[in-house]
Amino acid sequence: MKVSTNLRLTSLILGAFIAALISGCGLSPQDVDLDLNQTLPEVNSTVFSQAIADLGKANVIYGRGPLRVMSKPVRDNTGTSLPTQGEIPQDISEMVKSALNAIGGEILYVPFDPEFMISTAQTGYTQWGDKYLPNVVLVGGLTEFDRGLVTKEEGADVSGSAEDLGVPMGLDFSDIRKSSLARITLDFNLVDFKTFTGIPFMQAVNSIRVHKGVGKDELGFTVYGQTLGLRGNIKKIQGRHAAIRLLVQLSIIQIVGKYQKLPYWRLIPNSQPDRVVLDQIREDYYRMGPTERIVKIQEYLYLYGKPVKITGRLDAATMQAIEAFKTEYGVTQTEPVSEALYLALFENVPLDVIAKVRRQQVNTMLAQYRQQANSTVAQTPVVQQTPKPAAPKKDAGQQPTLGELKVWTDKEQVVIGDEVAVFFKVSKPMFVRIVTVNAAGQVATLFPNPHQNDNYVLPGKTYRIPPSNAPFKLTAGAPAGVDKIRAVASPKPVTAEDLPLTSDGEFKPGNPKDAQRVYAGDEFQVLPQNQQNAAAQ
Repeated sequence: MKVSTNLRLTSLILGAFIAALISGCGLSPQDVDLDLNQTLPEVNSTVFSQAIADLGKANVIYGRGPLRVMSKPVRDNTGTSLPTQGEIPQDISEMVKSALNAIGGEILYVPFDPEFMISTAQTGYTQWGDKYLPNVVLVGGLTEFDRGLVTKEEGADVSGSAEDLGVPMGLDFSDIRKSSLARITLDFNLVDFKTFTGIPFMQAVNSIRVHKGVGKDELGFTVYGQTLGLRGNIKKIQGRHAAIRLLVQLSIIQIVGKYQKLPYWRLIPNSQPDRVVLDQIREDYYRMGPTERIVKIQEYLYLYGKPVKITGRLDAATMQAIEAFKTEYGVTQTEPVSEALYLALFENVPLDVIAKVRRQQVNTMLAQYRQQANSTVAQTPVVQQTPKPAAPKKDAGQQPTLGELKVWTDKEQVVIGDEVAVFFKVSKPMFVRIVTVNAAGQVATLFPNPHQNDNYVLPGKTYRIPPSNAPFKLTAGAPAGVDKIRAVASPKPVTAEDLPLTSDGEFKPGNPKDAQRVYAGDEFQVLPQNQQNAAAQ
């Protein structure tokens, strides 16, 4: 009876002590209050925000010209956004629009809003001539959301009692840790707006891993049957929406940089060069004639700040600048003009404001060089007096004993930047070489090329440049004017240096080898980009 009384007395004293302690700390239930943290809005910036802006700057510095991109709605194609109660967003189209619109540098975002266009047309609006049509359409979606790739749980429990020692006291402690890993994948593809077909190799597929962790700690004391406990829970989840924004920005940098033939990997930490882009640059190099290669190298050297002028010749200033660049960037080839030099120049162009200003200056130099080249061709009396050969045009003057050669293009008039296809066929097996001569007199080889390196062609087939499934395309380049396609066929191989062409792209008459050759040609008009609407009409 005495022990029971003592226990009740002790319990009362302990309860009174706890109540006094709570009251002394100001923890009266009637005075309950809560501090609410207040934060100001902040700019949402990611690790790729600067890279997005630098992509537009690179597009200007490399002189790639405008690109208009339309984006179709980009959504969750896995079907898990609703069952997971929005763990990933159902529609990420606005993220894509924001990323495209943040590039700048002549990369324009064209909205996809057919309902708005239809509603506008119904009001009687007719001024559609000022509206831009896209060059390409971006399509894609979230294609993977694997939630349970890795799941771990670790825990520890400790409990004890001092009752065996005559002390009515106990202790309980538990610690639980859970973690899981998920993966999200985004796919993008580019579609040509003119043909509504996918553009080969113009795609981006990227994944990101997101983590989730849960921690729970509990600590309890028991004294004379009264329990005092502490409990703590923490849950940390890597933001799924923020992770998807990173995926969108990375994929936009990749796919736009790839289409514009830019070294976009320089903008992404720990990224490797893109083989597709480098292959396109190599093809451009081998498609150019010797003079055009020198002009392009001089253009790059000027962007590096080298004191060169656009002359199309390996003059002393150009040679000195080339040797200085080789030393700075470790190019070991001894030839003054080589693929290795061209690729090194391409990959390392400075991406700063000074290079952006130099681009404006070098554009002026290029325009002056082309104008001077055109003027020189126009003032050369030999051009006007030289009679045209028997076969400068389509199908004219063929020699039946050797066979016939026909060459033609798919368009008679194009705007700078438009795609062009060249077709040809022969009536007998022959070696064929085809070049193009632009309005500035620059010669570039179209056939053979890296993807069509066998130029021994057979009858009964129409050949296309580029092939329908080729990873490259032919586009009309500056300057505006008349571009000429010139083709020669022979039972013996014809080298690029042995083409009998005048300075204005016509065949020279009286060549001793004419008896063993067949000639053909075609021409098309190249218009400036500001005459696109006129060309369409």
